[in-house]
Amino acid sequence: MLSEQDVAYFRRRIGEVLQNGRATEWQRQFLGDMLQKLNRYGVRTKVSEKQFAILKRLTHEQSPSPQKKVVSPAGTPPQQPRQEPASLNYSPAPFVRTRRQRSPFRVRNPLRPRNPFRIRNPFRPRYPFRSVAGAGRSSLLIVIGCILFVGLIASFFRGEVGNIGSSSEPSSVTNVPSPTSKGRANFTITDGDTIRLNNGARVRLVGFNTPEKFEPMCSNEATLGNRASERLRELVGQAASTNVSLVACSCKPGTQGTKKCNYGRSCGKLEVDGRDVGQILISEGLAVPFVCGATGCPPTPRPWCG
Repeated sequence: MLSEQDVAYFRRRIGEVLQNGRATEWQRQFLGDMLQKLNRYGVRTKVSEKQFAILKRLTHEQSPSPQKKVVSPAGTPPQQPRQEPASLNYSPAPFVRTRRQRSPFRVRNPLRPRNPFRIRNPFRPRYPFRSVAGAGRSSLLIVIGCILFVGLIASFFRGEVGNIGSSSEPSSVTNVPSPTSKGRANFTITDGDTIRLNNGARVRLVGFNTPEKFEPMCSNEATLGNRASERLRELVGQAASTNVSLVACSCKPGTQGTKKCNYGRSCGKLEVDGRDVGQILISEGLAVPFVCGATGCPPTPRPWCG
């Protein structure tokens, strides 16, 4: 912002420069625009640092006018010599671009790829913290590699167990938990007559059929289906040992392991403490017998909706 003294000074000097006729065309244009701003806004005129510097340079008096001694009449104080405003001595500080200093504690992102075309400065000092960070990253990569290797070996052995279960001959997957892990099994329960092994294989338990809880035909079937599923989970949880025996499904020859055979599921029997879970659920009224032939099954019994 300009003071009243600055505005008066620039008005006078702009008028003098425009009258002497020595200004160029762009200087006259610039001074004319600035004079219009000063006349319109006065002390509220906004001038940038660059405009202020140009205005100061164009209106600067090259040589001070000679001082004349003025004899004032008696009783009139002598006129003081005119002084330029103090604001004209303003000179903005030069802008100096500085380079951002990098912190010696900065750790490089290990996921960021390195630029193969970047040339390293051989005279650049190395920070001791970076070597420590590099060693930490190397140790982390070694640990991750070991975890992946162990997971690969474990998945290989699980695949071997799955291959055994897909055979047409009966096979067995037995789990005898320790006293501290009693009731744990190597499968999860889907509903009252379907389980899923740890390798992802779905197994339909043969010899019985329980009510459907996912697509029931009536509310009574849905209630009994949930009770059968919870009862099977209770039998497995309370058992000291469980045994899953995979058997051949009753399907047409050549359809084993496809969607046309039991919807792509395997077939098997589940025993808890040596007892077949199907017989237990049938005796408790939560399942009905369902015996298939060599290459097919009769209609699925669903007597729960009347």
